Amino acid sequence: MDENVLPARTEMRVRSFLLLGALVSLLAASPRTAVAEYPEIRELSRDDVLYVQLQRDIEAHYRATARREAGQDEERGPALTFFRYRPHPPEDLLSVAARLNLPYETLSTLNGIKSMEGFGRLEQIILPNQPGVFVPFEPENDLEQIMLSWRTRQRERAVSVTIQLGAEPRSLLFFPGDRFHPVERAYFLRILFRTPLPGGHLTSGYGMRSHPFGGHPQFHNGIDLAAPEGTEVLAAREGRVKETGYHRVYGNYVLLSHDNGYETLYGHLSEIAVSLNNRVGSGTIIGRVGTTGWSTGPHLHFEIRKKGVARDPMPLIPLR
Repeated sequence: MDENVLPARTEMRVRSFLLLGALVSLLAASPRTAVAEYPEIRELSRDDVLYVQLQRDIEAHYRATARREAGQDEERGPALTFFRYRPHPPEDLLSVAARLNLPYETLSTLNGIKSMEGFGRLEQIILPNQPGVFVPFEPENDLEQIMLSWRTRQRERAVSVTIQLGAEPRSLLFFPGDRFHPVERAYFLRILFRTPLPGGHLTSGYGMRSHPFGGHPQFHNGIDLAAPEGTEVLAAREGRVKETGYHRVYGNYVLLSHDNGYETLYGHLSEIAVSLNNRVGSGTIIGRVGTTGWSTGPHLHFEIRKKGVARDPMPLIPLR
């Protein structure tokens, strides 16, 4: 055998090894999406080893929390880690959360899901190995603003994490073990307010419409619910009577103030059943349907306002 053959082959192997090492180093230094780095759980069953690992972590977290709350030790449980998963129809938010033994709030806040219906629009979700809620440093909707404002003074117990759901990474505060507050839960489930007129028939929605008297285009700040005159009108949420009186457009009206800068207005009433500064509970009778003010027939004009600005009531009440 030629004495030069072995050194040549050895040199080629060394060069190939060095090239492979350089490629690995280059890939390690290149920016990658955070989602791609998370191990992928392919099915939520014991046949998937990553699902089994996730379940062990979650169970270990619950055990550690129970022991800590019982004063038995200060065990903190597994460190916060993430997995990824592609939901399989007909899975929904509640079924996935139940299969993981995690609150639905944990999955929704981590993945930026604004309502129960938003889950179905995601092709891929991120799964944590601990229960809690994730609050963004920079809120993008009302729910996130409420969550951040209520937890401003609790940041010392939060864990800062960065994830990537889309093109840009997002910085979040993780509050271990937290659940939605009642208002947050109602907002997420889109039942922040109850129906002020059960059995009422929607005759005019929120937004642009033809003026009922002049016919010209006009923005309608609320919704109109038709019902027989004298039908009881209910407070859509607990609050305080901020105003009562007569307005040339709304007729007899009641304005209630609620937590978090919300207000509700009830117009065209035939009768007002509350007084200024009264505290009312959700479902309290505050008046009766009428035709006062600019009205073409017995109905309730209902508005929801946030810090004085009218909002579309339809996503916020269970109108049925």
